[in-house]
This record gives sequence, structure tokens and C-alpha cells, in this order.
Amino acid sequence: MRKRDYTLLALLLISSAPLQAEEAESRFTLDETVVTATLAETSVSKVPAAIEIITAVEIAEMGAETLHQILAEAQSVTLEPTSGRQSVVRMRGLGSSSTLVLLDGVRLPSGFQDKVDLVEIPAGIIERIEIVRGSGSALYGSDAIAGVVNVITKKPSGPSKAWLSSRYGESRHGEAEETVFEAGVSGSTGSLGYVLAGSFSDKGRFDFDHADRKTDGDDMRIASGAGRLVWQAGDRTVVSLGAIYAEVEREGIRSKRNKENDWYNNSDRITGSLELLHELGESSELLLRLSRSEYDWGLKLIPRDNTASELHNVEQVSTQFEGRWRGKVTGGHIVTAGMEYRADDRIDDGLESEIENLALFLQDEVSIGERFQAVLGLRFDDHSGFGSVFSPRINLAYRVSDLLRLRAAYGEGFRAPTAFELYSGSPYTINRVLIPNSDLEPETSRSWEVGADFRRVGFSLGLTAFRNDIRDMIAEVFTGSYEGTSPKIPVNIMENIADAMTQGLEVSVCLELPGGFELSDELTWLESEDKSTGKDLLYVPDLSNVLKLAWRNKPAGFNGNVRLVTTGTRSHGAGVKSAGYSMVNLQASKTLTPQVKLSAGVDNLFDRKVEDAYGNVYGPGSAGTFYYGGISLNL
Repeated sequence: MRKRDYTLLALLLISSAPLQAEEAESRFTLDETVVTATLAETSVSKVPAAIEIITAVEIAEMGAETLHQILAEAQSVTLEPTSGRQSVVRMRGLGSSSTLVLLDGVRLPSGFQDKVDLVEIPAGIIERIEIVRGSGSALYGSDAIAGVVNVITKKPSGPSKAWLSSRYGESRHGEAEETVFEAGVSGSTGSLGYVLAGSFSDKGRFDFDHADRKTDGDDMRIASGAGRLVWQAGDRTVVSLGAIYAEVEREGIRSKRNKENDWYNNSDRITGSLELLHELGESSELLLRLSRSEYDWGLKLIPRDNTASELHNVEQVSTQFEGRWRGKVTGGHIVTAGMEYRADDRIDDGLESEIENLALFLQDEVSIGERFQAVLGLRFDDHSGFGSVFSPRINLAYRVSDLLRLRAAYGEGFRAPTAFELYSGSPYTINRVLIPNSDLEPETSRSWEVGADFRRVGFSLGLTAFRNDIRDMIAEVFTGSYEGTSPKIPVNIMENIADAMTQGLEVSVCLELPGGFELSDELTWLESEDKSTGKDLLYVPDLSNVLKLAWRNKPAGFNGNVRLVTTGTRSHGAGVKSAGYSMVNLQASKTLTPQVKLSAGVDNLFDRKVEDAYGNVYGPGSAGTFYYGGISLNL
């Protein structure tokens, strides 16, 4: 171990000196509330669904800097390898196109290859993340077959406050140097609340093998900001105006057709929304929201032999209007009825496409006594390209006792093929060639799950068994051929698989131990099958697990944790499977005063190299062992 290693590790020990207290949170808390599952703030204990809420405190305990890094440690969420060094996730074995990502309830427009690059959303603007696993098409329509991830940004506080933080880190190899700054103000004056938060990060490149003519990690700069005004327009009316902006620049080296190229990538994303919430009565409300998102992505590949450059550009504009009414009716029913209109205009390397979708949905939350809850939902979507579809769901829960709750769910969903899958495809890359298919049909799904939640003082346990049956699944299929010789690049094609399935078991457990310690584990076993061939689906790991031991000493103001993150084997084409990996991450923080906090951490303690097939691009430990330390100020 070099001198730098000892110096940075010492930050962890320094931050353990006894000082003032800091609030901390346990992970599996049924008293929390969730909005995403029913479109209204509801106690998790009353929602019959598999839910995970990741709070700002938990994000800080991970030392995460982007949304992608946060979700890498979420239950049943794994990383998916893509071209363009994008960071995307999949859920319950289904691809990123089946996992709907929302930002404050608004769909994010997709970029290169119709992916939503999660590295573009910094942790500094996030208040919490709600993850609802299982079919969500009855509320959200297309792309929610596997589940929904709703990123909720910071909201106005009561008393005025400001914050500022800075962090520095680098790998043990002296590469991937990173500097991060975050700042914000929040408060209220009269009937007006406000929040403004921003972040900037600058991370250097790293390269494990200089002979392969590509950087393993690129120079990357992310600048972002989020603001929101909330006006209490009367006793019953609230008007909210918000905007979120993110700009990402990346530079590196790529090998293409046996040439070394300078690689430049930039993206700009801006989302704005205007929302009105009006109480019609004591138990009735109306919500209207208009949102617009614009996304611009560009790529330039410049050969070092001065031959012609390669340029790519994607532009997408998404406009959405939604209105819904929610109210109590007789017999213990809470009804939500609404409509949604969405228009997506996209230009992908000159190829233009337009999609319009009109939807109507109805949801009934039923309570029978104190023990039984049910959520019934039905949505009708009329898609401009592929016609109409109904998506029903039913979620049930029965509280056996104060300690034990049983639940079950069934839902149907659909996903329309994207312009990329139909017409664009992906030319020669270092990973694979992808051929588009204009004959693709929408995929449909049927999803089942049963589960149980047990909770008593100091202990909680959650079990969920699930199965997704997909008809006409849209997926990459290996053609059996290759392009090139050194390296040999597999050629895949987009196909509708006649029948496919994923199934698994999720286990989450949390145990409070003496001395301020807490042990938690989130384990998922997964199976997948292309029923037409009997082979595993691509990129689906056979297990994922996050084991965490935390120590929280409130009188001393100290928080610390060690996390073992494991991903199992997965197939990535041509009959090849990637071996699994485990990674150990450490993090600690110390509150010096109510205004000052120090933090430090180590990602990938044992310097494990993660294969490209796992999509851990820019993720924790992707640069090898990585040390970081920082300071946070509350002003």
C-alpha cells in the first residue's frame, strides 16, 4: 500500500472523534410515505406493493454522486451495458426500456439509443427516490412493465437555510481525480416557498490498459441546477413552478475499425413543469400539470490519422399534460380518475419520428376494516403508432397481526418499440453491432407477485416472489455472426421473442444490534429464459445482493458503514457468460457542529476489476480502489 493509501484511509479514522450528534435512519421503515405507488402520499404500510424508499441520508451514506451510483445498490436493480458509455439500469431482469424513470413525476426524454442516461442526474439535487417494483402500466402506461423509479428533487423548506459542500477523491492508481461542489438555498417568505440547488463535478479519465487504444473511463464534467417556487394561492390552492437543468461533457479515446479516435460527447437536458393543486372539499382534490422536457445529445469521433470524423446527434422534445381527480367516496373507497396526453418529437441522426399517446386511467383504493387493503386499477392507452391497449392491475394486502402483513399483486403491461429499435440500430462499436428491425410489434406482459412483511421492534423482514411473463418481448438476439477479426464483434438484431420470462425471490432484512450497530441485507435471486431457445436472456444476473453493516453513534455524531455489493453471473451473447463480482465499499461521516460535517469513504476496497459486461461505467469502484473525503456546511 502506497503512502497515498494510508493518508486517505486516515480520513476515516479522523472522522470518528467524538463530537455532536447527527440524525440517521434505518432502511426498512414501513411508517414512511410514498407517492409513486398510488399517485398520492400514502403510508408504505398501507400500500400493497414492493416498495423501496432511498432517502437523502442513505444517499449520503453511500457516498454516491449520481443517480446511477445510487440505484446500483437498490433492491432488484442492476446495471445494463450500453454503447456510448451510458449508465442505465434494469429491474427484475427486464431491460432499461421496461423500467420507467420519472423526475418529480415527469417522464425523462431518452437520448442515444433511446436510453435515459442516469449519470446526468446528480445526487446533490435529490431529496429522495421512490422505487415501486412490479407492473406499473395501469398508472403510467408504456415502459413501466418492470417498475417505476421516481426521483424527487429538493423541495422548499419552512425556515430559510443554505448549504454548501465540497468533495475530492482519486483512485489508488493516481487516476480518476474528482472534485465535486454542491450548494443550495431554501425557505419561504409569506405565501411563497422557494428552493434552488446546484452541483458541479469534474472527474478525470483512467485507463487500465494503454495498449487497447481506449480509455476505460473518460474525462467528465457535470453541471446541474434545480429550482422550484411554490405559491400558496389561497386556503385550498397551491401553484408550483419548477425547472431542472443538467449539462454533461465527456472526452476520451476510442478504438473503431482498428483506428484510434478522440471521442467527444456532450448532452443538455432541461425539464420544466407547472402544477396546480386545488382542494375541492374536505376529501377531494384536483391536480393539473403541464410539463416539457428537451434533450440534446451529440457525439464526435475524430480519427487521429486525420481521416473523416464521425458525428452523431439526437434531439428529443417531450410535452405532457395530465389532469386527475382524487376523492373519497362511500364504502371506504378512495378513487383516482385522470387523463394524460404526451407528445414526443425526436430526431436521431436526421431520422425524424413523432409519437402521440392519449391515456385515461381509473384507480380505486379500498379498505375493509383495519386489516384489508386493495388497489384496483385500469388504464387505456391510445398510441399513435401501435393502436390501443388496456392495462389492468390488482394489489391486495391483509394484515394478519400488528407484526405481519401478507400481499399479492397481478398486473398487465405493454411497451411499444422505439424509433431506435425500429429504424436506427447501432453500427460498429467495440461491444456489438445492433441491427434494427422495422417489423417489431409491441411487447405485452403479465406479472404476478406474492409477499410478506414482518416487523417488530429492532427487526424487519420482507419476502417477495415474482414472475414476469412477456409476450413478443423486444430484445437483442445474437445472430451467430461476427464483424471484424481483432477484436471479433458479435452482431445482434432486435427481435420479438415469442415468449420470455423472468422470475425470482427478493429478501430484505434489517436487524438492529447493540451498541448502535445495524445489519441489513437486500438479496435477489433471478432466473430468465427465452422460451423459444431455452437460453438465458442477455445481461440478466442470477443474483444481486447488498449487505450493509452500519454504526450510528448519535451522542458522538458519528455514522459509518461497510457495504458488500455482489452481482452474479450473466450472459452477454455468443454463448459467453461473465463471472460475477463482489465489491466492498466503506463510508463514514462526523458531525463537528450543527453547521459542519466531515465525510470520507473508500469504494472498491480490494481493487476489483469489473468486466464491461456489467455496465459499471462511472459507477462506484469502476476506477479501482477509490478514496474520497469532503466537508458539508449548513449556513
